[in-house]
Amino acid sequence: MTNRKILAVAALCVTATVGLTACGGGQSEDHADKADKAASSPPSPKAPVDPFEGLTANQIADKALEATKSADSLKVAGEGKDDGKDLSLEFALSKAGDCTGKFSYIGSGQAELLVVDKVPYMKGDEAFWKEIGKQKGTSAKQTTALAELLKGRWMKAPAKNANKMGDACNLDALLKKMDDGHTSGATKGAPAEINGQKAITLTRKEGAETHTFYIATEGQPYFLKAVTEGGDEPNTMSFSDYNKPVAVTAPPADQIFDLDKVKAAGS
Repeated sequence: MTNRKILAVAALCVTATVGLTACGGGQSEDHADKADKAASSPPSPKAPVDPFEGLTANQIADKALEATKSADSLKVAGEGKDDGKDLSLEFALSKAGDCTGKFSYIGSGQAELLVVDKVPYMKGDEAFWKEIGKQKGTSAKQTTALAELLKGRWMKAPAKNANKMGDACNLDALLKKMDDGHTSGATKGAPAEINGQKAITLTRKEGAETHTFYIATEGQPYFLKAVTEGGDEPNTMSFSDYNKPVAVTAPPADQIFDLDKVKAAGS
């Protein structure tokens, strides 16, 4: 029970006690009827409390960043463009570093990613590895061989590349755009609702791009959604499942392809 409710209950008790004492316990029938009616009348509805009352859009964005970064875990789902290619992703990640999820280049394969004890593992389908090989300028013959080698197996990231691979599961990296001033200079927009949660909107123009951020107005001021429209890389990111446990375990040893061990054996 909140302090406000406790005070309200206490006030009712004091009023009742004073009334009974003043009347000596012998109210008239008319007074008793009025008291009964007053007691049974529903309380007047109160206007909802605005958690951001008096705050500027920048201050609201700062509160949202602070709250979102402080969450123990969350789920992020997004879609947009990356270097001209359609990309989608969905990850559940924890502040401790554990992560599980998948991403795909639409029409060019998909991959799963696990991060366990800060070690990333990736498993992609044939189309995905061929796409990666193409981006790296690898020959068609080599990319086909790579896809066959990694078929059904988890590639354990080389130690020197582990941090870079793990960025996909790094909350600070995911929020970097918002933290790098993309919310600076935003203006407050109309109220909204995201998956049943009430939200306030902040909007900012940046060149050809329009950034819209949806921030929860009930409970913690978490980011619920971020949308970028216009420009070369439009995208949508949704945030949910705050503070829900992330269950993840390392792949079986016989399904892991460890590049570091392969290089060591070949040296």
